[in-house]
Amino acid sequence: MKKYVFPVLSGLLSTYSLLTVFHTPLKREFFGESVDFLTANIYDFLGEYTFLSLIVFILCFASVLFLQKKGFGFSSLLSGSGKKETVPFLILSLLYGFTHALGKYYTEAGTDFPLSSSFVNMLKFILCIAGFMFLLFPALCFLADRLKNASDMFSGLRPSGFLRKNAFWKTFLILFFCYLPFLIISFPGNLCYDVIGQIEQVMNGAFSSHHPLLHTLWVGGLTVLGGKLFSSYEAGLFLYVLTQTILLVAAFSAVVYYFAKKKIPAVFLYMLMILFVITPIYTNLSTTALKDVPFTAFVLLYLILYSDYFIHPENTNKVSRHTLFVLVQIGVICMRNNGLPLVVLSGIVAVIYFLFREKKAVSFLKNAGLFFLESLIISQLLLLLIGGILHAEKGSKGEIFSLPFQQTAYYLTVSEGNIPENELKPIENILGDEAVIREKYDVIIADPVKALYRKDASLKDLISYFAAWAKGGITHPYTYTRAFLLHTYGWYCPEVANEIRYETDYETINERALSSVAPKAMIFFYRFANRSFPFGILENTGFAIWILAFLTMFGFIFRKKAAITLTPHWIGFLVCLASPCFLNHPRYALPILAGLPFSFLFMIFMKEDEKND
Repeated sequence: MKKYVFPVLSGLLSTYSLLTVFHTPLKREFFGESVDFLTANIYDFLGEYTFLSLIVFILCFASVLFLQKKGFGFSSLLSGSGKKETVPFLILSLLYGFTHALGKYYTEAGTDFPLSSSFVNMLKFILCIAGFMFLLFPALCFLADRLKNASDMFSGLRPSGFLRKNAFWKTFLILFFCYLPFLIISFPGNLCYDVIGQIEQVMNGAFSSHHPLLHTLWVGGLTVLGGKLFSSYEAGLFLYVLTQTILLVAAFSAVVYYFAKKKIPAVFLYMLMILFVITPIYTNLSTTALKDVPFTAFVLLYLILYSDYFIHPENTNKVSRHTLFVLVQIGVICMRNNGLPLVVLSGIVAVIYFLFREKKAVSFLKNAGLFFLESLIISQLLLLLIGGILHAEKGSKGEIFSLPFQQTAYYLTVSEGNIPENELKPIENILGDEAVIREKYDVIIADPVKALYRKDASLKDLISYFAAWAKGGITHPYTYTRAFLLHTYGWYCPEVANEIRYETDYETINERALSSVAPKAMIFFYRFANRSFPFGILENTGFAIWILAFLTMFGFIFRKKAAITLTPHWIGFLVCLASPCFLNHPRYALPILAGLPFSFLFMIFMKEDEKND
């Protein structure tokens, strides 16, 4: 009988975690009697239990009981010599529980931090974390145990098959013809505000490095070329959308080609192809003129080459591979402004790894050149030359300070003017009047506050501001933490839907060139897909970060070398956290979404390659 006690308790807590609903805290003044207020809070805490609750409980109970019988009981996982492999997953399950509960709370209650809003919400929040932990901890350990032997488990399956030869071109043709209907229906292509500004830069001859100049010339140049050759800006825009889709499909094909060369079972290659077709965000954004699409393609190619060097370091001596890698890095840097930190920081991690491995000065210099120095120097000279030729205006420095500006604005808002003068003055020197900052503050997006950045501010002013920002963080860490979570929780919580179909009108380009119904049909399709299983979860950024966190933990326990290759993903995640917003802008996470299938297969089939290293 004892063996059923824990599964029952765990099942009850897990059910509560999955089904409880957070509400805005109840106010005492709305109730005549204290007993009525107490009763309402008890109702709120208990929630409503229906037939669905029974079904969920049975599933949770059965899952915990199954795992317990397989040797993955809670107590057994935390005892004996295996603790070093299981405790990290306990920490990860707690993290999952926290982000799950946080996302539910902000989505449903939409008020202040749950641990300070009300006693009932605080208790529900803690129980949500506990319930999720009890369910996921043994499940994560079970999954990790199965994956660590995956390469042996699947070794008997048929290798590449149809894709044994010419895997790249076969995959490319299949994927392209799957994407083609979306391109035709979306003719001439969907638009967002950023691209409209880029097209107008080319039309007006007034350039800015606020957006990547090479991409501006690409999208704007083809659009203007279409106007000159065919008297149709629509034809030019479609040509751009076609070329960026070809680039993205080529990157996906390179992933399949890479694993076909590794002779992994054919079933995984076909699964990759299916995934690249049915995940809504890929066809959605590939038919939208966006810098994020070519950037994602280059990041994916970068990830393949970057990862392969760790298991085949001898490839660094091949001139062709060396040249290709540097060119891909230049593409990453030039297609998006945040590509520079991705290449440099990932490159530094690789250089440090190979330094400890080889311990030779010559190797260190060669690796530093390969992994970031050569591409950094060439790309910066190229952008400097293009910027000089185009007389491009430099972008605002404030563009990279979304997160600290949001924290400052939230700090001013909750403080209601009670800010020490020595902190307030440096803030106003950068963002202007305190009252205006409070008025412009928006929980969801940083752009209104970021737009207040004074371009005439000196370096001294900026340094003073960050000193004041740091001081505010030290004296009010809870306030700064709340501001951070409010601004970022959608990036790491699967509870938050983050779909988008950009719907920006632009009078210069007729977006209904084929049919007036087509744009509305595509909007409906992508919103419907996001609300349907499994399509919605495939493009959910929070779920992707959960997978990334699991792969990282799994890697550092069982595949240390492969875990290092996840560095570009984490740098991309940091970029997401520093971005202006998360709601309705999953394009920031597109490189992570597109790269995770590669990293997942690379991780589980790494074992064979390590033997050959």
